Amino acid sequence: MADANLQAVLQAHGITASPRQLAEYLAEAVEAMEEGALIPAARELPEAELEVLRSGGFDVDAGPSAQDDPIARASAAYSALMETALTIKAVAAALGRNESRIRQRLLQRSLYGIRRGRGWLLPLFQFQVEDRRGTRTIKGVVPGIEQVIPALSPELHPVSVWRWFTSPSTELTDEAPPDKAISPRDWLLAGRDPKPVADLARDL
Repeated sequence: MADANLQAVLQAHGITASPRQLAEYLAEAVEAMEEGALIPAARELPEAELEVLRSGGFDVDAGPSAQDDPIARASAAYSALMETALTIKAVAAALGRNESRIRQRLLQRSLYGIRRGRGWLLPLFQFQVEDRRGTRTIKGVVPGIEQVIPALSPELHPVSVWRWFTSPSTELTDEAPPDKAISPRDWLLAGRDPKPVADLARDL
């Protein structure tokens, strides 16, 4: 498919990244790929990122098959992560802070960011997101995440961080129903103590 036609298809599905940008994301993902980044998409990714994959033609609802290419799947997940990530400017506006404060938090690692040249992109999983009629609004930062992000190794691949943060953990269980595993993200969103999540993060 020619670049112009591909761009039209992407824009029709609400994907603003250019074909070249998506290709860069894929190349970055393949270059930095690790086993821990290989994921069964529909079971582990937030809905906003899943929608990007669906609109790009990926069948995220089907289980893995013998024909699946794990590198391609992980690369697609990385592309979705980057495409839905926010700029410093967007985060500052959403949180009512100045951009210098957001940069400071990135350097302190109380927010999670991915370097892009001289700038940063901040993945959605660390924010409370409200989606109304297709309009995405950032309501705030996931409570307690500033205690968890510093515990994560800077060497972890972004998809591995994303996967861990949004996947149920047997170390974190809900009370209703009893012993139901929940994700670190859901644990924090429920207002629970962030220390157990930070402890798990140190062991990754």
